[in-house]
Amino acid sequence: MRQIIKISLLACFGLLNHDLSAQSDSLGTAPADSAAVTTSDPEPEFSSGLYGSSLRIINGQSTVLLEKGSLEFCIQHRFGQLSNGYYGAWGFDQSNIRIGFDYGVMPFLTAGVGRSGMGKTANGYLKWALARQEKNKKFSMSLLNDMAYIFEKNTSGLEPWYNTHRINYTHQLILSRTYNGKHMLQIAPTIVHRNLVDSIADANTVPLLAFSGRYKISNRISLTAEYTLLLNERLNKQIQPSAGLGLEFWTGGHVFQITCTNANALNEPRYLTGENGNIRNGDFRLGFNIVRRW
Repeated sequence: MRQIIKISLLACFGLLNHDLSAQSDSLGTAPADSAAVTTSDPEPEFSSGLYGSSLRIINGQSTVLLEKGSLEFCIQHRFGQLSNGYYGAWGFDQSNIRIGFDYGVMPFLTAGVGRSGMGKTANGYLKWALARQEKNKKFSMSLLNDMAYIFEKNTSGLEPWYNTHRINYTHQLILSRTYNGKHMLQIAPTIVHRNLVDSIADANTVPLLAFSGRYKISNRISLTAEYTLLLNERLNKQIQPSAGLGLEFWTGGHVFQITCTNANALNEPRYLTGENGNIRNGDFRLGFNIVRRW
């Protein structure tokens, strides 16, 4: 496990040093031609490249931030497990949904809030651009800070019961790189802290590595994938890693994402450390994300 962590960190630092040095060579260079000024603001559109594309890959966040003043409305939906078979209509008898709003506060800061049915959980996050990708640059880095609050009734039997027991935190350093201006690979060292866990055999703080990618098929269609790796060997035997595949379709102002994932939860602490389906048993769920941007 130490070797895995060491190799991953070395890869991150190597990627950072290479791209930051390449970007520093271009600092202070003005473009040859200034952009043309339009008389009206066009409707925001999604780009099939990393810059300006969707905020989320499947469940997890990308390095992308919204432009200042942009508003995004997102509906995420997951059905039940396909392995339920015909009795459970291959998962269509069950559902979990999250509705969220994201807003570009500043060019380097995006904020979001949302509410999901599982655990009656509300969350809010801030995502900061540490090295924002422009059209001619390959590297991007963002910092995500998320806090989730569980409104579900106390079923633990724990007394006294405090509101702080309901709070979970997620912190991610998200690094991404594009290739040929089309394809993207991403790695995100992650820390999830849960104020209350089920037993002393569990851990309040869980370190992870989240991997994801986007492969551009055409100007408006891309394949996506994500996978999480727990860095605690004991918890790795208790918690199933989150994994998924997706297909994205871009239209003017909208993006549609069809997903197949073993995660039921739709907020960071739960899908990263929650009760995900067993990949070996084929416990996957169909779902979709629908996003509208203004």
